[in-house]
Formats: sequence, structure tokens, C-alpha cells
Amino acid sequence: MKTNLRGRDFITLMDYSKEEIETILAVAFSFKMQNAIGQPHEVLKGKSLGMLFAQPSTRTRISFETGMTELGGHAQYYTEENMQRKNKETWEDTGLVVSRYLHGLMVRLYDLEKYGMARDIMNQIARSASIPVINGLDDKEHPCQCMGDIMTIQEKLGENWKRGKIVMSWAYADRVKSPGVPQAMLIACSLLGADLTLAYPEGYELDEEYMAFAEKNYADNGAKLSITNDIYEAAADADVIYAKSWGSCSMPKERDREYRAQFREDWRISDKHFDLAKKKSCYMHPLPASRGEEVTDALIDGPHSIVYDQAENRLHAQKAVLALLLN
Repeated sequence: MKTNLRGRDFITLMDYSKEEIETILAVAFSFKMQNAIGQPHEVLKGKSLGMLFAQPSTRTRISFETGMTELGGHAQYYTEENMQRKNKETWEDTGLVVSRYLHGLMVRLYDLEKYGMARDIMNQIARSASIPVINGLDDKEHPCQCMGDIMTIQEKLGENWKRGKIVMSWAYADRVKSPGVPQAMLIACSLLGADLTLAYPEGYELDEEYMAFAEKNYADNGAKLSITNDIYEAAADADVIYAKSWGSCSMPKERDREYRAQFREDWRISDKHFDLAKKKSCYMHPLPASRGEEVTDALIDGPHSIVYDQAENRLHAQKAVLALLLN
């Protein structure tokens, strides 16, 4: 197990190996068990994490703040409006300055004019900063969410989870959202050798860079990547249906909003999809869900739903990332 990740950025899972991701997960499960028995683990005592939010957050902010507290450190919350970014200080200068004060910086930045702009800014900050930069969601990836999601799937499916039918599906919503969750799941499953079914209507294909990286991994490790444009085919015999909306990488937002309307009924995930899945199957969503659009209330509040277990595991997974990078 490769355990020395000190000083690394955590922007894309493509920068991490199978062994390194397994290390993060192992530490996350260890922290979860220590929480369960009330065992202190203040491994970041005296350390400070900056948290720069260009977009609002519930789970990311609270889980990072709580995580730093449980690790013995301190988290600071900023927005562009209450920093000199409001007065056009450059991202590079921001990264250089905060490196003199902090031990790590988490950045949440997406929904800019063009796909890829947020990742470019994230990389600008990381190049100028001398401390680890952690991606709290950009327009390309949500690696912290993904680590909690993989934990949850392992817990629910058990030791043979990699051979379960895990479906990562598009779902209808009026709002055009980042494809960060499906792209992170694609990379993680490809590195770990877990079978994955991608389901989406035509037009919602994932980033070609992410697909090429994943397809090479799948070719090397022999695991199976399946792609379908039929949500009912994807749901058949599924162990997990992880369904959320994301925006097209190939069409402007206004065109996307018009185009997606035709998929409103079939791609609103409900009990009719889980009637096709295995009896003991799980519904996943990173939250917040667009109730009535992405999913019915009956499903997300019903026995198949494990969305709050997912939300909890964000805390444990992010503590593992923080402890390994900032220690």
C-alpha cells in the first residue's frame, strides 16, 4: 500500500494510481471506525485548511469543516466576495499568498461561461500554490464525492462489489449541472477495476479525455465498461443505480435545456426503474436532488435509497484525503 501522499494536489483522480486510491479508502474506513468508538484522531493538530467557495455548498462545506475539527485542525471559509478576488486580484497571487498562511486549500468552482474554464483556474491556483489544492467540485470532476461514493458501494455490496452491476446514469433536471460526478466515478471504477454501466441519452456523452483514460484502464485490467442510451436496459438487474443530471459537453446551455425536455419522463428515476433492478438494489445521488425531476419522492425517501449514507461518507473520505495530503 502506497501511503506517502504528503503535499500532493487532489484535483483529478487521473493523477492517482489504483494503489493510492485504495490507500485513501482504507484510511477513510479506519477514520469511520474510530468515529464509531469515540477514539480521537487529531492527526492534523495545529493545521489550517482554507476553503474557497465560488459556488454555494451544504455537504462539501460542512463535511470539510467538521472533518478538520475532528482531525484537530481548523477550517476557514471564504467566497470571492469577501476576498480581494472581488477587486480582481489574480488567481495566481491568491494561491501564492494563501500558501504563506495555510497548510491546504480546498476550492469549489464551476458553472462558468465555458466547460473547462473552472479546471483551468483550479490548475492556475495549484501551479502558484506551494500547498495541496483539493478539488471540492469543478466543471470536470468531483473526486471527494467519488471517494465517499465508492466507500458506500463497498459497504452495501460487500467484498465482490467490483462485479456488481453499478449503473452511473443521467437523470432529467431543468438545471444544467456539472458532469463532475459521473466523470469521477468513471475514472475511479476504471482504476480500481470495477465494472460500470454508463447510461445517458444521446448528446450527454462524457468528456473524451475522461473516456479515453478510462477505456485504456479497462482494456488493461479486464473489467467491463458498458454504455447504453436506454435507461430501462441499464436498470435491468442493477445492483446500484446512481442517477443524477449533468450538462452536455457539446452543446450550449440554452440548447441543452431545450433538448433535454424530451427525456423528462423516461429519465426521472422512480420505482418503475427499480422494478427492473435486483430486489436488494440501491439508489444513489450526491444531493441535492431535484425532487420531482431527477427522482420521485417515493424512491428517494424509500427503502432503496442510500443517499444519506453517501452524504455521511463524504466526511470520512475527505478526512482521509486531508490527513494523507496535509500531514
